[in-house]
Amino acid sequence: MHDWPKPRRAPRPKNRFLLAPCMAKILVALCAGGGLSCSHDDIPPHQEFQEPRVPLREVRVLVASDAARVRLRFSGTVSVLDDSSRTLASMSATHWVVAAASGPSGMAVGERTFSAAGITLVPPDGATVLLSVPANDGWSRGRPYPGSLRIVVLDAQRLNVINLVDVETYVACVVACEVWPTFESEAYRAQAVATRTYVLYEMLHRQRADWDVVATQNSQVYQGVRSDAPGRRAAGATRVTRGLVSTCCGEEGAALFPTYYSSVCGGTSQAASIFGPQNEIEALAGGVRCEHCSIAPSGTYRWGPVRISMEEVRSKLVQRYPELDALGQIAAVSATEVQEADGAPRIITVRIAGTEGRTHDMLAEQFRLALGPMQVKSTACRMRTEGDELVFEDGRGFGHGLGLCQWGMQAQALAGKGAGEILRYYYPGSRLTRVY
Repeated sequence: MHDWPKPRRAPRPKNRFLLAPCMAKILVALCAGGGLSCSHDDIPPHQEFQEPRVPLREVRVLVASDAARVRLRFSGTVSVLDDSSRTLASMSATHWVVAAASGPSGMAVGERTFSAAGITLVPPDGATVLLSVPANDGWSRGRPYPGSLRIVVLDAQRLNVINLVDVETYVACVVACEVWPTFESEAYRAQAVATRTYVLYEMLHRQRADWDVVATQNSQVYQGVRSDAPGRRAAGATRVTRGLVSTCCGEEGAALFPTYYSSVCGGTSQAASIFGPQNEIEALAGGVRCEHCSIAPSGTYRWGPVRISMEEVRSKLVQRYPELDALGQIAAVSATEVQEADGAPRIITVRIAGTEGRTHDMLAEQFRLALGPMQVKSTACRMRTEGDELVFEDGRGFGHGLGLCQWGMQAQALAGKGAGEILRYYYPGSRLTRVY
């Protein structure tokens, strides 16, 4: 039997979904450690909900940013709407058409020009729009995006493209990209709940922004609709877990939190509090011991040594953070804060010293990403200078190590653990809550 609550039978307002059960019995279960057991009978079929409220709307995914132009292709006829949802035109494009800015407040799509700083392409129900962006002196492979595409003119030369898609479709698309194809079904389901929780949390906290999430690993990897085997399995896991999220106990009851996850934690999860006080909650406190991820592919659970020249260190840092050019050449990089977990170090902050006598302190995770996450696989390692090289050795894990460990998730699923049990393990003190 799955260890998550069953769907509510009571109708819910269509334009809102609500968190935080107000029934005393449910609050006691959530906040006093009772939690949700594997029995569906523990959850009343008719739950009343109170604040906080989050608008139930489409996810806004930034799928192309600062692009000089993009290519579009779609079958059938799409409606072109302005920012007031007024229909400007109907278009068909069975062959690729280019969209580009046409002045600071207009754009051209194929042979059509629109005097609007933003337009939305709305295809027929169930249809997708193919999007291709410039890449390597050519064009990327077109990706099929569900929902609608909003194209926004930033200035006379740049565009943003935002995919507007319903939450459940978004979740299925992300799970297909984020989960290893051969993972167990319960791992797919745990990932679906984590993915849904993360995006709903971002939607809650970015309502006044232009988008909720980006399509890369800076949020969650999203590449549109996939019809292959992982896509079908992800869609199934999304259906089974529909409306389920992980919650922690807040001042007003159950609350969403950012359900971070990484590929391989390497033995112990990292505390998310280093990224801000909003992450100072039990579920993200780190220190979760995990030997399960030792089943991960070679070179991820344990890795190193990795050598990077100081010249390359400087080049990559300046590329990501142009202001660091003022440091001059890199003279040294040292760890200024290191945490020990199970006898292994995890670097928290680093100090970069330049030949001009200036220094710059930054989070080790930001430093790692600047150097390249495929080279320096995690901050759980030892770092030293050897000649004109920076050496990383005794590495553990792959990714930031926050929250859910995906290969640990797979190992636990192989051992017969359910999705809910896996999530509660990696997010201590969390509970499953059905929000719609």
